[in-house]
Order: sequence, then structure tokens, then C-alpha cells
Amino acid sequence: MTNLVFKVIFIKTKSIIKKGGEMWGGFKLGKRGFTLIELIVVVIVIGILATVAIPQYLKATERAKQAKARSNCALIAGGLKQYRSLNDTYVGATLANINTNFVEIGAQLAAGNDGGDWTYALGGLAAGTFTVTATRVAGSNAAETIILNQDGAFTGTFTP
Repeated sequence: MTNLVFKVIFIKTKSIIKKGGEMWGGFKLGKRGFTLIELIVVVIVIGILATVAIPQYLKATERAKQAKARSNCALIAGGLKQYRSLNDTYVGATLANINTNFVEIGAQLAAGNDGGDWTYALGGLAAGTFTVTATRVAGSNAAETIILNQDGAFTGTFTP
């Protein structure tokens, strides 16, 4: 009896496969493609991955921009120290004259900016003191600052 049932099922399955498209056990045989449920699951998984990855990517880019600003502040501080070695004071130093006369910081800093991410300013210029302030121009951290003093200490409000 079991043999007979198996033969009947085998013959029925074989005939359905040959016809190509009838339902057998909830699946279409002989057709290719994805069901709507499978596509929805894939979209949901991609959405979950994107909600985790995008904020991390944005945070990483802000940290990279912060590193660029810190590096530029250190270059400006180097130019200021060379200015002081020739003039015995920081008074009178500007971004323009330390760029052209002492340090090759680059054309983007000669005008006080670096491609639109930060603006740079000198402050507290005296015989032995200075501060270099980098201010974030745009983005989620707009108007936050990184400040470098003559001792090489970084302070400010920037939090990536």
C-alpha cells in the first residue's frame, strides 16, 4: 500500500513539473522569481543596516574633518612661532603674513578657510601668547570651535 501511494505521488509530481506552473505544496513549479514577502524582507534588512551605518559614517567624517582642523591649527601655530622668532612677539601676525612669509600651509588657509569646512582666526596675540581658533562652518557641528594655544593645548567646544 505504501508503495502504491508513493508511485501515485511520484506520477502526480512528475506530471505537474512537466506542465510547469501548477501549484504543488504552496510553491509554483517551473517559475523563477522572488515573492513579494521575500522582497519586503530584503528591503527591511537593508533599512535596518542603513539606520546603523549612516550615522556611523557621518560621525567618522566629522572626526576626519576635526583631525584636518587640528592639523591646520598646528601648522598655523608653527608659522606663528617662526614669526615670533624673527619679531620677538606675536603681535602683528596675521594668517596672510604667516602663510606667505614663514610656512607653506597652503592656499586654502591664506584666505582664512580650508575648503568650506572651517574658518581660522588668530587671537590673544601678545609678546608670548596666542590662540588659533578653528570654527566649524556647516554641518551638524556648525559654530563649534577648536582652539590651540601657544603651549600646544587644544580646547574648544567641538564634539564629533
